[in-house]
Amino acid sequence: MLPPARNAFDAERIRKHGATPVFLIRHGQTLWNKERRFLGRSDIPLNDLGHQQAVNLARALAEVPFTHVYSSPLTRAKQTAEAITQSRGMVPIVSPGLTELNQGELEGMHGTLLPERYPDFYKNWQIDPTHVRIPGGETLAECHDRSTKALFGLLASHTAADCIAIVSHKVAISSILCDVMGLPPRFNMMVEQANTAINLLRCGADGVSIVRLNDHDHV
Repeated sequence: MLPPARNAFDAERIRKHGATPVFLIRHGQTLWNKERRFLGRSDIPLNDLGHQQAVNLARALAEVPFTHVYSSPLTRAKQTAEAITQSRGMVPIVSPGLTELNQGELEGMHGTLLPERYPDFYKNWQIDPTHVRIPGGETLAECHDRSTKALFGLLASHTAADCIAIVSHKVAISSILCDVMGLPPRFNMMVEQANTAINLLRCGADGVSIVRLNDHDHV
């Protein structure tokens, strides 16, 4: 298991260099994650394993001096954020821009059924998913723009004196990480994110860089 002190050490190291540490975290597991169903805006809570993952996450972050904890408005993200804030006397701050990709008509559907039920969408998504609109939902480009604007909007009100946790979702987080790495949105699905994975960002006057990516040793 990842020593809790490592997270605190990395946060302090970033702050000492005049930057803001941002722990960008995916929520814990839900039943639909386990069953490999499309999950976007459907408000599915954590399952039993997801709650345990959130507890393990909170332990791994116990010594990190968070000043602010932000969350997507969806229950699974808020439950994960609340595991972090529970012993700190804090309440997660909801940020709508951090919500997940709107999966529209695909919500709740098993991924194996996609080629049969939506063949044209599936074909175009395979070629380049950037601007292909999910039936009744968003495009990947829209999620990318919304997620990155949410991050930089939050950063505008923080300094190196702060230490931030952001709890969000797979596609939204991968959108932010693609932006930081200079990758176009079409690479989103190649950026892996385990449930309760920690991504540590260094956010300073010289830009944003990734210190740690998809770290899930605590689970």
